[in-house]
Amino acid sequence: MIQTILPRYKTTNNLAYYKVGQGPLIIMLHGVGLRIESWTAQIEFLSKNFTVIAIDLPGHGESSNLASSQIGIAPYVEQVSLFIEELIQEKFIIIGHSLGALIAINFAAQFNHKCHAVIALNCIYQRSDEAMKQVQLRAKKIALTEIEEVAEATVERWFGKNSSDQLADICYQWLQDCNIEGYIKAYNAFANVRGASDSLLALNNLPVAFITGTLDTNSTIAMSQNMAKECSKGTAKIVRGAGHMAQMSHSTEINKLIESFISTIKLRIS
Repeated sequence: MIQTILPRYKTTNNLAYYKVGQGPLIIMLHGVGLRIESWTAQIEFLSKNFTVIAIDLPGHGESSNLASSQIGIAPYVEQVSLFIEELIQEKFIIIGHSLGALIAINFAAQFNHKCHAVIALNCIYQRSDEAMKQVQLRAKKIALTEIEEVAEATVERWFGKNSSDQLADICYQWLQDCNIEGYIKAYNAFANVRGASDSLLALNNLPVAFITGTLDTNSTIAMSQNMAKECSKGTAKIVRGAGHMAQMSHSTEINKLIESFISTIKLRIS
C-alpha cells in the first residue's frame, strides 16, 4: 500500500504542518514515532466542513528536532504555543493522539481561552508503577537497539501480534524512516509521565472528549472514563475492537465520534 505524502509548510522555527479545508479551525497533534499522515482519514473527512491543520511534532516527519534538552511534555507544549502565536488568530478545536493528546490537554489547560474544545485519543492517565517501569525500559532500549527491531515490536503493540495488514506496514515504514533523535526525545517525554494530571484536568473548563479502544492496553477504558470525570465537561467514548491506533484502524468510527462530539459544541464555533 502506497501512502500519500502530504505537502508541508514550515514555520520560522521549522515546525512542519499541513493545512486544508474551510470553516472553523481544527488543529491535530500525532503521537510518538508518527507523522501528519497518521491523521489522513480524519483530515479527508473533517476538511469537508472545517479548516484542518495537522502538525509534525518536533523531531517527527519534516519538523526539526527540539532545541531544548529538557525531558517532558512542556517543550512540546511550548512549540505548539509558538506555532499558534505565529500563525493562528482564531479559536480552535485541538485534537491529539497519545503523546499528542497529552500535549493537547496541557496546552488547553494553560491556554483555554484559545480553544473551543479538546479531543484526546488514546490518552494515558495514572499509569501504574509496573506500566511506568515497562515503558521506561522500552525508552532506554531504543537507543541501544536496531530501529528495525524497535519498529517491529512497536507495531505489534499497536496492532497486535498478527500485525501484517497494510496500516501496520505503513507505521512500520514510518518508524524505520524516523528521525531517531526526535523519536528518542519524544519517547522519553512519554515514558516519564504517568499521564494527564488531575490538576490539569481540573483546570480545563472546556468540553473534552476522551476516546480509546477496547483493545488498547496502554490507554485503557478506565483511564478515559476517569479522566472524563475529572473534567467539568468531560465525556468518554469507547471504540469496540480498536487498539492504540484507532484513528487509522477504525477511522470510520473515530470520524463519527469526532463529528458527533463537535456537533454538541456547534453553537460555540459558529
